[in-house]
Amino acid sequence: MTTQWQDFVARQEVLIALRFSYFGSSGWKSDFSKDQALLFDQDRLIMRLGLLQSLPLPSLGAQTDQNFHLMILSSYAMPRWAQRSLAEACAEALPKERYTILPRRAGIAHRHLAQFIAARYPDHASVLQTVLDDDDGFSTDLIARMRAEMAQLPPLNTPDDLRFVSFSRGYGLDLSSKDAETYALYHHRYPFINLGLAMAGARAGSNILQIRHRKSPLNHPHRLVGGQPMFVRSVHEANDSRVEVTTKWRAVPDWRQDADMRARFPYLPQL
Repeated sequence: MTTQWQDFVARQEVLIALRFSYFGSSGWKSDFSKDQALLFDQDRLIMRLGLLQSLPLPSLGAQTDQNFHLMILSSYAMPRWAQRSLAEACAEALPKERYTILPRRAGIAHRHLAQFIAARYPDHASVLQTVLDDDDGFSTDLIARMRAEMAQLPPLNTPDDLRFVSFSRGYGLDLSSKDAETYALYHHRYPFINLGLAMAGARAGSNILQIRHRKSPLNHPHRLVGGQPMFVRSVHEANDSRVEVTTKWRAVPDWRQDADMRARFPYLPQL
C-alpha cells in the first residue's frame, strides 16, 4: 500500500488553483472582492496583470517538476481587454497544455474547482492540489519538494482522508515604494497559510479552496516543513488578503545578489 501511495504521489499531476479577479465567494475579505467596479477597475487590472506576469507565471515556467496544471478561475464579467491580456500572458509563459483559463459567473469558487477536478480527472480516485495567488510566486523546486514531503505521509485510506504539506518559510516582497530599485525583501514564517500548502484527497472530496487552511491540516496527517524559503509573497496596496511587513520579518540585504534568490527565485532579480 505504501508503495502504491508513493507511486501515486510521484506520478500524479499537481493541480494549481489560481484566482484572477474572480467575482464571487472565494474566501477573500477585501473590498475588491465585494464590488465589481473596484475589482475590474482598469488600473487595478493592469497592476494585477503585471504582477501575474512578474511572479506566479515565471515561477511556474521555471519549475524543475513540470508535471502540473494551472487552473485560473476568472470572471465572465471581466472586461474583454483584460480577458485577452490574461490569455496572452499565459500563452507567453506556459505551454497551452499546462494551463486552463476558467471564466465563470459569480458563484462559489470551491464549487467551480470541484467541477473542474471532476471533469479533468474522471478516472482518478485521488488528486494533488495546491494554491497560488496571482501576486505570489513559488521557488523553482516547490512542486518537486512537495512530492518528496507528501510521499512520506501515510496513504489515503478513506474518501474523507486528507493529507497536507505546509512549507512555512518564505520571502515577503514589499512593492509599496513603487520604485523597483528600492523594493525590499524579507524572510518570514507563516505555517498553514494557503501559500506553500499542498493537499492530497479524494477526487470527489473536499478541495483546497473548501478547507479551513489553518485548521484542517491539524486534523489530518501532515508535514510542517521549515528550512529554505519556498515561496514569495508580495505586499502592495491592492492585496486581497491581510498582509503587511512586521517586526518579525527579517530583511535580506542586497537581495538581488543573494545566492539562494538567484538560484531558486531567478525571476525576482528581474523586477
